[in-house]
This record gives sequence, C-alpha cells and structure tokens, in this order.
Amino acid sequence: MSVFLSNFRVPHCSKGFQLCSVATLGKLRYTTKVRCELDATTEKAIAEGGLKPRKHRGRIKCNNTAVPPEIHDAMIRCAKDHPLKSLIADGQRLSNCVRSRKWYPLDGTAANRGAERAIERTPPSARRQDASVFDLHDEYSCLTQLFGRSDAEYAVLRRIFTEIDQRDPELRPRSFLDFGAGVGTGTWAVADFWRDQLFEILSVDKSRHANDLAELVLRQGDPNRASMVRNVFYRQFLPASPDRKYDIVLSAFSLFDQSSRRRLYELVDQLYGTFDKYLILVEQGSNAGFQLLDGVRNHIRRNHDADEKHLFAPCPHSMGCPRMTKDDGTPCNFEATYTRNFPAPGGHQYGSILYSYLVYRRNPPDSAHGFPRLVRPTAVRSKHCVCHVCAADGQLRDVSFTTSKHGQIVHRCAKASRWGDLLPMRIQWLNGAEDDEHSVET
Repeated sequence: MSVFLSNFRVPHCSKGFQLCSVATLGKLRYTTKVRCELDATTEKAIAEGGLKPRKHRGRIKCNNTAVPPEIHDAMIRCAKDHPLKSLIADGQRLSNCVRSRKWYPLDGTAANRGAERAIERTPPSARRQDASVFDLHDEYSCLTQLFGRSDAEYAVLRRIFTEIDQRDPELRPRSFLDFGAGVGTGTWAVADFWRDQLFEILSVDKSRHANDLAELVLRQGDPNRASMVRNVFYRQFLPASPDRKYDIVLSAFSLFDQSSRRRLYELVDQLYGTFDKYLILVEQGSNAGFQLLDGVRNHIRRNHDADEKHLFAPCPHSMGCPRMTKDDGTPCNFEATYTRNFPAPGGHQYGSILYSYLVYRRNPPDSAHGFPRLVRPTAVRSKHCVCHVCAADGQLRDVSFTTSKHGQIVHRCAKASRWGDLLPMRIQWLNGAEDDEHSVET
C-alpha cells in the first residue's frame, strides 16, 4: 500500500508552514508494492539445510580485514633504518592525497583547455598535488606507500575476491596479471584464495623500486629467503604479445596515472583483450574515481558489447549507471573496513575506505546475476527495513520490507544485508506510472 503525504497537514500551523512541510516531506515517499521471489537455492538452504537468513548467499563476508602476520613482520624488516613513526605519518599524508586526487586528462580538446584555465584560476592552496607526490620514484616513497596504503588496498581487493570466490566456487585460475601492482597488495590478496592453483603471477609496475620492495616483502624482508608465493615475476611493462591471456587481470588504483583519455582507453582495450576469466578495475570511491570508471565502462559498452564477456559486478544490469543519470553528485561507491597495520598514537585501530570498481567476466552469467545490489547502508526500523538498491531494470530504488507483506525469511534476509551485499531474490515492482516515480531513490 502506497504512502501518500500530499494530503498531510499540520494542525494549528500557518498555511505557509503547511505548504513547506508538504514540499519537504513529499520527497520522502516510497512504496512497498513489490513482489519478492526468494532465490530457490537460498530458500532450499534455509528450509532444508538450516541456513540462517543472515548468512544468505548474497552476503559478502569480509569485514575488518587485517594484513597477514607474516606480511606485517616483513614490513617492519623492510623499513630497515627508517623510523616507523615518520613512515606512518607520511603514509597517512599520502593516503589523504590519494583520497582527494583529481584527474585532468591532457587531450588538447576545447573542454580540457577550459578546465586548464579553471585550474590556473584556482588558488595554489586548493590545487591538487603534483603528480610526483604519487610516483614511487625512490625507496622511501615506496615504503610510504607500503605503510600508508597497503592495509586499505588489501582490504578492498580481498573483499572483491571474496565475492568472486563466493559466486564462482569452481574457479581455479592458473595465471594472474596485476597492472600497476605497486608494493604487491594484489598478489597478497589473490594468494589468499588460489595460492595452490596459480602457476604464474605477473606483477607489472613502472617503478623498479616498487618491484624490488614487493619482492622483498614476499621474501619476509630477507633477499636470501624463499618467496612466500611461488612463480611471481616482476616487469615494468605489459607483455608485448596481444595473444597472451591471463585468467585474472587486475588494475587497482592505477588508472589515474594515464595522462589522457586516449592512453587510458588504449590501456583498457589492452587489459580487456588480455583477460580470460575475470577483469577487475578498482579506483578510489570519490567522484573523480567513479567518473573515471564510468567513462571506462561506457567505452567498453561502445566497443566491446558484442562479445561473450559481461559485467559481473557491481551492477545487476548492463545498462548505463543510474547514478550518472540522476547526476546528483553522489558516486557509486562501497566501503571496506580493515584493521590498521600501525595505528597512530591515540588513533583508531580500525579504518575504512571507499572504493569504486568494475568486474567483467567471460563465462555466462551466474545464478546471482540480476540480484539487487545494496548501494547504501540498510535502514533498520521497527518492524520494517528500507533497502536502497540498484535493481536489474537499471533504476535506483528504495524498497521497504516487512514480515506481514513479504514473509519472515525475506524480511530477515533484507534486514541482515549490508552496504555492497546482494539481496538473494528477484524483485518485481507493481507500481503504476504515477507511483513508480516515487519508488525511485530520492
């Protein structure tokens, strides 16, 4: 039953206040006119297998991720004579710079020239950091990246790999390519899931100092010790042969380094033609990072839409991003929580990072394809909960679940779901054209 607030009036108030209240509260209307069909696999597991609804198949069970103890110990050994306090402080400053980073492609178009003029008018205190801040050009800058960013990046990648592993338990990758590998967080994360199956790990980064440090970490800080992960090869450039394929291809927090859209799209085409099972693209969850990935997504839709590969996550559809359609300045991002490697004195032990990502898959869609994705935290209220989802029809919607209307199992599954999870159900909206306008997320 739809909730209409257009006739709402506040007693004993002036007419002007009444109209203002109606205008304000009218934006909060939502509908519960939905038909929910619980996923057959989930329903069977709950009814016959005793699975608790809060542990349904759409939950991504990866919270407060911590770097493995052996990696933590190796980081301390790699610091050598550098004071840990300075590395931690400089690493935090680097993390703040990355979070606020902007991308100004130098393509020479009229729009870009206008952007350059706008940058020139920007006060020096408000301008972005120079590109050299993010370059791993010496040993100390690589150590700063290791101490300041590795725990957060590792948490993001482990969360993404967790979802792939849960939705594709039969995956047995033989090869892995990490472009823009930095200090090796991608290798740490992928080894946690498929260490025994991987026979080739290619770590590509233009900085030889980063490659040296990544290898030293895997050797636990001692160049004479054996590597904790076998068959890891380090390069400064991508393979020259276009026919070389890798089961999993990753590019995490490295697309900003491309100086122009042409070079960015050429790199994306090369990575897209290299992967055999999964392609993973990750960036910071800011407006700049989200808009960059949306441009990459549209480029892939225009140029590679006819092949057998499809968008695996985060979207349950292959249409344009509804966040860009709304154009409300809100990025499509998700949150990963982690345990800090080295908490600052008096600081918090746990941290969080916002990220945006795209995952493409070659094989046919899995059974979870089309499940609604929660794009914001679930609002749990008395006897009901409201989920903000990206639906299979390409719309952002607010759905209110109650036990009386949708059943106890559906309500408990929705109530237990968190930001970034999938709802294990097919939802059909029954609204008319007039009501449907207000079911879309406001």
